[in-house]
Amino acid sequence: MTFLRPVFLACVALLAATLSAHPEWKPAYCVGVIDEERFDLTIKFDVPSYLVGKHPKEATVKELDDLMFDAGRLPAAYAREPAEFRRGVRVFVDGKETPVELVAFPNAAEVKAQSAKQGEEERYPVLLNAKLRTRIPRDTAKVEVMFPPALGTVLTNLRRGMDSQVVMNVAPGERGEFIIGEVRLTLGDFLREGFAHVIPDGWDHCLFMLAMFLGAASLAQALTRSLVFTLGHALTLGLVASGLLPPVGDWIEPVIAATIGAGGLLAWRTGGAARPGTSAPQLLIPLVFGLVHGLGFAAAVTGQLEDWGRTQVVQLLIGFNVGVELAQVAVILAAAVLLSLAVRARADGPFLRRALGAAIALTGFGLMAWRGWELCFG
Repeated sequence: MTFLRPVFLACVALLAATLSAHPEWKPAYCVGVIDEERFDLTIKFDVPSYLVGKHPKEATVKELDDLMFDAGRLPAAYAREPAEFRRGVRVFVDGKETPVELVAFPNAAEVKAQSAKQGEEERYPVLLNAKLRTRIPRDTAKVEVMFPPALGTVLTNLRRGMDSQVVMNVAPGERGEFIIGEVRLTLGDFLREGFAHVIPDGWDHCLFMLAMFLGAASLAQALTRSLVFTLGHALTLGLVASGLLPPVGDWIEPVIAATIGAGGLLAWRTGGAARPGTSAPQLLIPLVFGLVHGLGFAAAVTGQLEDWGRTQVVQLLIGFNVGVELAQVAVILAAAVLLSLAVRARADGPFLRRALGAAIALTGFGLMAWRGWELCFG
């Protein structure tokens, strides 16, 4: 019976190979061409693996054979998948989704013929083209494309004429972005940008707001400081945008980090025992810090300020700073809730404020040193 063992192992190996994914899978590839107001997309992809609903790397030979050689499965897949493919290809014109027409999709006979032409050993993948089309206005600034998740990451080449082209990998669930004109932001766009400047992008900004809260005698005082900070932020941003103040250089970044450290230091010293009320000296610190942070943001968008018209600059000053203020209020309210819960759990409120203030001070001054080092020697 020992002679049967090699035969058994060979059968197991053969079965494993049959169940495994086909070895020569290839990623999907898309070419998109914009001609006048027409946008044509040609997507080359492994049709059988898409029809079984899997990425080519994951579809097994057995699954693909069952699809191709079962008399009922291939027609059943074709009854639904071309329409699903069209729905899966999504095109956004300046952020608004536009209808997409499926011009051509490889039929079952073409798939079988191509597989047979490739031979028994290399019958997969079967790479064929699907073609889609949509219309875009002449004044379009940005085109975005999404693909069906089953295609996996799609290597995408988007073109307009001979002078505009972008090549990118578009992952499932993501949009491939193609800028073909001047992108004009709305008031809502600036508001969202301002909020995102703090949450989730501005962890250092959040630390500064936390320091303002920890050093305040009350929630109302903390919110007032936040508002004064935003006014200072808007003032310097407006002065730079209007040309009344020259844009600053990279040296502002260590200074911004120093304000975080100083805010933490003030919170450590007061521990929430600051004088109640909103006297002018108490508001001077957040105002000065806001002026500094406004210079930093103005430096980051100096190039864009030159391209934006007067209307967009006004929208920036209003929308962005309102978004910043809303995010700051969210940080302060979240900190107030967490601190209240900690005190209810019998934590020492003043001690916790001072400890967190000390941690923020160390982080801020450490960040200042790091940015200064990068500026001088980086």
